[in-house]
Amino acid sequence: MRNPTTSTHRRQFLGGGALALATAMTAPALASGQAVVGKGAEPPRDWVDPKTGHRIVRLSPEPGTQSLYFHQNGYTPQGDKLVFKSAAGIWLCDLKTFKTGLLVKGPGVDLLFTTRHSRDVLYSVTAPKMADGSEGLAADRPKTIWAIDIDTRKARKIAQIPAGAINSINADGTLLAGSVSYGAKPLQPQTEDDRKRFGQAEYAANGPDGKPLSFAKAKGVRMTERFETDVPAEIFVIDLKTGARTVVHKSVRWLGHIQFSPTDPSLVMFCHEGPWHRVDRIWTVRADGTGLTKIHTRTMNFEIAGHEFFSADGKWIWYDLQTPRGQVFWIAGHELATGKKLYRRVEQNEWSVHYNVAPDGLLFAGDGGDEDMVAHAKDGKWIYAFRPETIRDAATQYYTDDLITVDKMASEKLVDMSTHDYRLEPNLTFTPDQKWIVFTSNMHGANHVYAVEVAKA
Repeated sequence: MRNPTTSTHRRQFLGGGALALATAMTAPALASGQAVVGKGAEPPRDWVDPKTGHRIVRLSPEPGTQSLYFHQNGYTPQGDKLVFKSAAGIWLCDLKTFKTGLLVKGPGVDLLFTTRHSRDVLYSVTAPKMADGSEGLAADRPKTIWAIDIDTRKARKIAQIPAGAINSINADGTLLAGSVSYGAKPLQPQTEDDRKRFGQAEYAANGPDGKPLSFAKAKGVRMTERFETDVPAEIFVIDLKTGARTVVHKSVRWLGHIQFSPTDPSLVMFCHEGPWHRVDRIWTVRADGTGLTKIHTRTMNFEIAGHEFFSADGKWIWYDLQTPRGQVFWIAGHELATGKKLYRRVEQNEWSVHYNVAPDGLLFAGDGGDEDMVAHAKDGKWIYAFRPETIRDAATQYYTDDLITVDKMASEKLVDMSTHDYRLEPNLTFTPDQKWIVFTSNMHGANHVYAVEVAKA
């Protein structure tokens, strides 16, 4: 997650503990709309996708709004509220009525996540300059971490870090996990327009023939450059009671995707970033630095695994697996207690930038991808629901737990994403009641947050 630059005025305003809160709530009128709108027209608020038969609701009241990254929690423990972000600040959405309102106002706040033990929303404010007074990159500047109770609207400062970012909070709310790299350069300079449209840089690079590469290939070039540059990096935790900072893992390689288990307060998952076919990506470690464990080991050239996430009960780690890259596609699972592996096959068109799993651990979803991405899918621009189907040989039905269990996924198309630009990642998540899937899309031009109903309309 990127941390936007904060103006001096805004930082001083928040530093005093005051918050500008919007008191007016806006209730969207749920009326039938069309999925396709004219340029500059307001996107529909509520419609049924004519190709899938599923109802879609636009949750965000203004353009330029985005939901959180796919493995970051944006829901209250009670499942009644959702948070998302825009240049205006942090928005709060009532999942029963779809009413929205600003929780924290201002472009200088960066939404982090909600907690699993309270009704707090965490966000950070980045200092306008480095400690030595120089401009510096946002990733290298100090940050103040705030928590706001969504019911009382009272905010409090809970931590400060000299550099890097806070990535996760543990299940009982006692520890923050963060990461920092010392001297790393951005993959590519990011303009304000890039951030608003895609949440990342508009990657650009030339091929061997001197001609510009596509977005996906240019991103691959920039990731390889970063991967081949050793930079000291740390994963750390902060004790919210004492303020103590403990380094959990050190490396000169690229670290990312730090996330606490949703149920085990001391278990941290992280990845070795870089070209996926060159790294054993997925790892876990304890919050005291012990128990470093590799979750998936590659066994063939150009095998890739990544975009890992925990199941809601914390018992499984799920991830995108390709054996090899761009050829055979799986949603793969690793059971933490036993080490058991479960691979569920998806078709080429169903490969997704990110997958996710519902609270019941049975219903999965994917956000699709375009033809320029790793699957080169001819018809991959959909939001999908996936339901596991067991493969059985009727003659033998012989299985052993020390081998990989192979299943398949039955898919259902939920949202036509044919007009979506996949430089913006949809980052889908299930609502806690798993009746809706929330995602970000630019299908109507500007970025908005939408929810699609899992059941057909």
